[in-house]
Amino acid sequence: MINDFRDWIEHLEAGGRLRRVKRSVRLRHELAALSQKLDGESAVLFEATDGAPMPVAANIACRREWYAEAIGVAPERLSQEVRLRQEVRIAPEAVPDAPFLEKVVSKNIDVLKRLPLPTYHELDGGPYISAGVFFAKDPDTGEGNVSIHRMQALGPDLFGLLVLPRHLKGMLRRAGERGEALKVAVCVGLDPLLLMASQLVLAPGEDELSAAGGLRGRAVEVAPAPWSGIPVPAGAEIVIEGEIPPGELRREGPFGEFPRYYSPAAEREVFRVKSIAMRKDPVFYSIVAAGFDHLLMGAVPREAALLHDLRKAVPSVTGATLPLSGAGRYHCVIQLDKQNEGEGKSALMAALASHYDVKHAICVDRDIDIHDPAEVDWALATRFQADRDMFVVPGAWGSRLDPSAEDGVTAKMGLDATAPVGGLEGAFRSLKIPGAENADFGE
Repeated sequence: MINDFRDWIEHLEAGGRLRRVKRSVRLRHELAALSQKLDGESAVLFEATDGAPMPVAANIACRREWYAEAIGVAPERLSQEVRLRQEVRIAPEAVPDAPFLEKVVSKNIDVLKRLPLPTYHELDGGPYISAGVFFAKDPDTGEGNVSIHRMQALGPDLFGLLVLPRHLKGMLRRAGERGEALKVAVCVGLDPLLLMASQLVLAPGEDELSAAGGLRGRAVEVAPAPWSGIPVPAGAEIVIEGEIPPGELRREGPFGEFPRYYSPAAEREVFRVKSIAMRKDPVFYSIVAAGFDHLLMGAVPREAALLHDLRKAVPSVTGATLPLSGAGRYHCVIQLDKQNEGEGKSALMAALASHYDVKHAICVDRDIDIHDPAEVDWALATRFQADRDMFVVPGAWGSRLDPSAEDGVTAKMGLDATAPVGGLEGAFRSLKIPGAENADFGE
């Protein structure tokens, strides 16, 4: 049973999937470069850096199979299982104490002296926390929200933030209307299922902590953060508390983001640190932007939400995926067991409307492995005609981090690469050699 970040690291190491780097590693570019070399293959623990004396872990969930393992299902069942468990809510369980309270700093705060913050890419604006999980309460309703936002160190107790227009942005606006700063607690070092829960596509007012309980099958233990009192996971390695003041902006960025381009610098919200709490021997967590760790964390929960919406619109949908080749968000591949003509286009429209990030959607038949790009490409090559099977929606809401969009306004496209109903038993029946699966040379 995985209860926290270090449980997961120990689990990976026991399975031979963690590499330890014992020599001191430079936080500027070298840590990211070494993490990238092992991306998709192995987790890595840097035991020493040229910054604050604290080990740094990276690549902790850089394979889809590892997420499936954490939740306890076969990889091909991952999206379906997340979808089913997302319907379950188990409220968090409050505990009076937590390991992160072993060391609390509330005076003379200097984040660069306390935490090993990497600088990732060539043109990044400075050192960042890339895996900070924000816990906040709505100023009007008191309901909780959990989300991840990048944090650039701008001063000893000051971070610049990127807050995109979702739930936390609304909380900031409502707090500002009251003339109040929004208190937040930021956790660094959480287990994969809590990280996944932070990226679930939920309605406003739905708390990701209760959804995380559903993913785990048991309540998440929470303890009050020492400065704000906000309930945060008791197993967190580090808890940084502070407030986001209304109307105060500083220049943040550039930063290399998940589409593998730089998000440009701009005047953005700031986070003023009031307290840092941590275990007596904490492990820092680093996510390399656009790496598999980053892309899968966003893709898997979005796939679950996508599958939920698609099956409501078109019951014959049997699967959906957001390929990492499309940044884990922009491309969507849908599989369906087509029963009626037109179902493919209906599924495509539902996919494009399900989340603003989805930009291009492809629909294929039940005989196509949606996780195999070669099979999807073959379906496009042999079952698709551009004049009848494609449609484009101009001027749609899209990703602000897509450099080809205009301030987030994009064109969306649907491609129906399904055969006519009954075609898989006729003209579109694919080749098969009997006995090929078990053929053996006997040598």
